[in-house]
Amino acid sequence: MKQCKKVQIILTVVVICISLLAGCNASKQAIKNDAGKKQQQDSKYLVSDEPIELSIFLLDGIWHFDNEWPVFKKAEEMTNVTLSGTLSKSVSDGTQAFNLMMASGEIADIVQHYGKDDFFRYGAEGAFVALDDLIEQHAPNIKAFLEKRPDVKKFITAPDGKIYYIPYVTDGEVAEGWFIRKDWLDKLGLQEPKTVDEFYAVLKAFKEQDPNGNGQKDEIPYFNRQASPGNERSVSALYIFWDAYKDWCVKDGKVCYGPYEPEFRTAHENIAKWYQEGLIDNEIYTRGFKAREILLGNNTGGSTHDWFGSTAQYNDTLKDKIPGFEFVPFAPPGGKEATRRNPDSDGGWAISSSNKKVVETIKYFDFWFTEEGRRLMNFGIEGVHYDMVDGKTVFKENIIKGETPAVDQLRTAGAQIAIGFHQDFEYERQWLNPIALKGIDLYIENQYPVEQFPNLAFTQEEKKRLNEIMTPIQTYRDEMTQKWILGGEAVETSFDKYLQELRKMGIEEAIKITQTAYDRYMNN
Repeated sequence: MKQCKKVQIILTVVVICISLLAGCNASKQAIKNDAGKKQQQDSKYLVSDEPIELSIFLLDGIWHFDNEWPVFKKAEEMTNVTLSGTLSKSVSDGTQAFNLMMASGEIADIVQHYGKDDFFRYGAEGAFVALDDLIEQHAPNIKAFLEKRPDVKKFITAPDGKIYYIPYVTDGEVAEGWFIRKDWLDKLGLQEPKTVDEFYAVLKAFKEQDPNGNGQKDEIPYFNRQASPGNERSVSALYIFWDAYKDWCVKDGKVCYGPYEPEFRTAHENIAKWYQEGLIDNEIYTRGFKAREILLGNNTGGSTHDWFGSTAQYNDTLKDKIPGFEFVPFAPPGGKEATRRNPDSDGGWAISSSNKKVVETIKYFDFWFTEEGRRLMNFGIEGVHYDMVDGKTVFKENIIKGETPAVDQLRTAGAQIAIGFHQDFEYERQWLNPIALKGIDLYIENQYPVEQFPNLAFTQEEKKRLNEIMTPIQTYRDEMTQKWILGGEAVETSFDKYLQELRKMGIEEAIKITQTAYDRYMNN
């Protein structure tokens, strides 16, 4: 009897222990499940369970990759991927450094670069990994973006039909536009010009009616700072008034070389006339990049075509020096704007064939196309550079009003670097002058910018032949346009000879090569 009771007690204890153990295990499992859920939530961007390190070649202008950039450190926390820069801070020429690296064969795991032709060339040669299948299988955010933006996919597709790099995609439709001295218009009782003829009349009034009030005819009606050897943007901004183009364009689906078209003659007949009448800065080819600063600062500049953001700021910097100063954006005369922001910035990053973590790398690239990754690269660190206010990203006051420009503060932290990511124009909108924003909105709402000629992809043979033809043609074009404008030769008597010379130099072959590349681009 005693033995039975003893056995019963032992069994009871065993049952209690089992129950306690089961409860303990259940509790541990619950804790483990909760921890797992939290880890899963915190690690949805993890590229690898174990930390991995990848080398990166990156020099974006003056910005070398910095292993301590806060933006990339934050990305490291989220993805488990550490990047390590390969370039010395003493290196200043990114193109030269890229060429040296490619020649050496010692290529970083990730290569950031400006130059899609280089990505295409070395990709076809096997130095970079073709990304098409990797995007399909491991990069859902990049895949969704390219499906939404077929224009970008066309741009990054190589002549062999493959994708070798993930692009830096700019945002915003317009960047440049027309500015005029509204205070001068008001003084002379004039309205903002809406047509080319009205613009001409306004420039004449600026030249002849002393709007700056100093008793001298020292006003320079139209000026432009963007003139340098081989860069005719200072004058070519006017071309659109007569439907002319400085370079390649498309008419009814056919590629044309703008300077080979009859509109180019009409444009130069008019521009030469304006120059001879003193409506265009007589030093437009030599005054240099500070022309805007000098001519607005000494109260002699009347109108220009330039970037909205930087040009509008003169209303702040000169308001105390020049009473009543108003330099405002206005609609393009004739209703067409020649410039437009295109997504084809030519920058981005690729995966080298020597990379041992290709799948992990494309997943890391994909992180920057997630909502949080895109916000990180556009706006920096939450709580440091910006706050979330009613679901919107709002820069802190010290970023907007700091002594250092907002974009430089962001780049110092590793944001707004030309890696493969989609820029958000809202980052720029927040720190632009209200006058600039008004101009940008004016141009967007009225759809003034014309379609831009795409940045085409050429095979190595096409590119070589095209360069052989176009390099001397472009030099000849620039020489002739200056002669026509400055009065060295008359457009009316020399344009036919100019066209003959273009034909001798091979322009029609160049048009055929470019048409082939354009057709390929359209079929991508």
